[in-house]
Amino acid sequence: MKLKDLETRAAALMNEAVRQGADEAEVVASHKTVSRITFEKNDFQLASTNTMLTLGLEVHKDGRKGSAVTNETEPGQLGDAAGKALTLASFSIPDEHLCFAGPQEPEELPGRYDPELAELPAEQLRGFAERFLEAGRHPKLSLDGADMELASGQRVVVNSQGLAVRDRRTRLEWSLMGMGKTEDEVTSFDWVSDGSFAWKGAPERSLDTARGLQDKVLACFGPEKGTSYKGRVLLSPAVVGELLLQPMEFHISGRQIMDGKSRWEKQLGESVASEIFTLVDDPFDLGLSGAAPFDAEGVATRPTPIIEKGLLKAHIDSTYTARRRGTESTGHAGGLHACRIEPGGSKLADLRAMADPLVVVERFSGNLDPVTGDFSGVAKNSHWYEGGERRHPLTETMIAGNFFEMLKDIVALGDEAVNYSSSYRSPWILVDGISVTAG
Repeated sequence: MKLKDLETRAAALMNEAVRQGADEAEVVASHKTVSRITFEKNDFQLASTNTMLTLGLEVHKDGRKGSAVTNETEPGQLGDAAGKALTLASFSIPDEHLCFAGPQEPEELPGRYDPELAELPAEQLRGFAERFLEAGRHPKLSLDGADMELASGQRVVVNSQGLAVRDRRTRLEWSLMGMGKTEDEVTSFDWVSDGSFAWKGAPERSLDTARGLQDKVLACFGPEKGTSYKGRVLLSPAVVGELLLQPMEFHISGRQIMDGKSRWEKQLGESVASEIFTLVDDPFDLGLSGAAPFDAEGVATRPTPIIEKGLLKAHIDSTYTARRRGTESTGHAGGLHACRIEPGGSKLADLRAMADPLVVVERFSGNLDPVTGDFSGVAKNSHWYEGGERRHPLTETMIAGNFFEMLKDIVALGDEAVNYSSSYRSPWILVDGISVTAG
């Protein structure tokens, strides 16, 4: 489907809702083709290609909200969808803060669409998947699952306030899961993934991803017990996402502030982290899957400093939470886009030598209460260091601490912001005050 045709269908549904009595209406329309290859139990289990058209309608009538979704485009069916949304609105609770965004002029991000990737033949995708899988094979590695997905599509957001934005996107993503396995030992599993908006360079990157799983899993054979202590641990970029970025997003969210759950409601401009810590949300970073010219409501995105040298610089809002809070939308309907923790000046080897002993946490499996900040769980696939040297992998070891305290107890940052699974960029981070309980 051409982008212009998608716009026409979205506008037709919006206009029909207004014709039927909606005070205002918005349509988010998408059309995409997804091809997927899945590997399970030592064989390719599924190869499929699906094309999907979705028109999502939201209406406001007398301060009440209703919604409907359809994949039909005939006038009668559009009328039915508009009627359903208005009927639902009549039963909803009135809310004086309901609103849609006005006209927007988002930045163009042409690097998110690659014609070569959009037209990649199925045979070539299959060959790509086979090479990716082969690169991950090893006599001591059991591959339990692999996925290769290619999506190509377009998205349109229009509303009766005059907003009309459009975007095209291609995305190739791959992932691999496995564990170490010999006659005498089975390690914990691990998982790697990455992706690209363009075909160029993707095959080479996928092979690096597969080899990365080998390196991580093979290093876990022969685990031994460590020693319990309270002090410094080194967090991998994978763990940073769970123990730092996720609770951070919770406390800067306009929704959580609005509901009275955030501790950072009144802390703009105040210190919430170590002065060496800086976090930026950069939706123009094409190395990350969340890069986008506009958010889920069609509001233009922009690079946003969240924490700068330890000081809280921004909350994030949708149009609704902004109106409730008396602020302006930051283009974050749907949350953060493409975060980057700015690196520091420490080599990885130097970070490992900054504590003795030291647990290097590669993966975390546990719980974190975002409201209190307390967390506890197992440091999986992790390692014991003494004098800056790796001594052995660890049997499952418990770690516990508090997000708010840990954020202020950041000791040092690695000198490279690693792209983790195309989700965010983070250096290795050395933190203090963590309770380690030997398994």
